[in-house]
Amino acid sequence: MSTIRYEVLSGVAVITLTRPEKFNSFIREMAFKLQSSLDKAESDKEVRAIYLTGEGKAFCAGQDLAEAIDPEETELTKIVEEHYNPIIERLRNIEKPIVCGVNGVAAGAGANIALACDITIAGKSVAFIQAFSKIGLIPDSGGTFIYQD
Repeated sequence: MSTIRYEVLSGVAVITLTRPEKFNSFIREMAFKLQSSLDKAESDKEVRAIYLTGEGKAFCAGQDLAEAIDPEETELTKIVEEHYNPIIERLRNIEKPIVCGVNGVAAGAGANIALACDITIAGKSVAFIQAFSKIGLIPDSGGTFIYQD
């Protein structure tokens, strides 16, 4: 099963996070596919705007912690440097408008990715969660930089 769905509809690149059984939490494959999808949308002359959303009940629950704590998998520092930093840089530097449709919980890196987009739309029932301080961490993915009043 693919972790990212990419389609172009009427000049809009629709990028959907597709791990609903894990609340669209990121794994390495998904992070790299999102990066390449953003690159594809940026370079496609037919694409005038980008719409980012999640499938199912959540937009994105952030990092899949099973991957982050598994000693056989990628270490956390590498995850931030290779997954989230490049995603945030792309979201902030693409010159096409990026709209994020938050359809459910947006937690950790998921919240920060949503807020890094040019426009973020969320329903009343949506929750943006920053649990970093509860586990002794500072927010990654631009979480201390992007927030504005």
